[in-house]
Order: sequence, then structure tokens, then C-alpha cells
Amino acid sequence: MVKAALRLCAWLCIMALMAASWTPGQEMIRTGFNTRLEHVCAYLFATIAISIAYPRLHPILLSVSMVAYAAILEAGQLFVAGRHAGVFDWIASSTGAVCGFCSVSLARNRS
Repeated sequence: MVKAALRLCAWLCIMALMAASWTPGQEMIRTGFNTRLEHVCAYLFATIAISIAYPRLHPILLSVSMVAYAAILEAGQLFVAGRHAGVFDWIASSTGAVCGFCSVSLARNRS
């Protein structure tokens, strides 16, 4: 039951990233923080959630997959009204994914 709940949470994180990335600009809700900080935090928490839900998934594969996913979502913004794709936004998202990878790797090495 816990395993299923963790996996559901991971997939909800993946879908939330897509929804947040492809929401039209006029409908977006912002936290008030720097947008790049939002990117870092979103991908950090999503990567950690996926790592917990799928512990056998190799952390480097997860990190590379999340960086690629960030690129796809960022490029997809070119087709969303009121949005634009940005290299620095992708770098911020990728930084969050890599920080998530590092956090999980450190936690696994300590246990």
C-alpha cells in the first residue's frame, strides 16, 4: 500500500511539472519567489519523490531522464500562449534534478 502511494506521488509530481510548464501565461499562479528558484525546487522535490518511489532506479539514469524531461517541457512552452522557452530556465530545472540526485545518493550512502 505504501509503495503504491509513493509511486502515485511520484507520477503526480511528473504530471505537475508538465501542468506547470504548459499552463498558458495568463493562467499561471506564481509563488512570489524567483522563477528560477521555483524551477530548482520543483525538480529537486520531484527527483527525490521519484527516487523514493523507485529505489531500484539508478540515480544517474533518473537524473539524466529528468534533465531531458526538463528540456522537453521547456521546448514545449514555445507552443503555449503567453509562454517562452528559456535556456536559463532549463538550467535551473536541471540543477534541481541534479541536486535531487546528489541528495538521494548521499542519503543512500549513509544508510
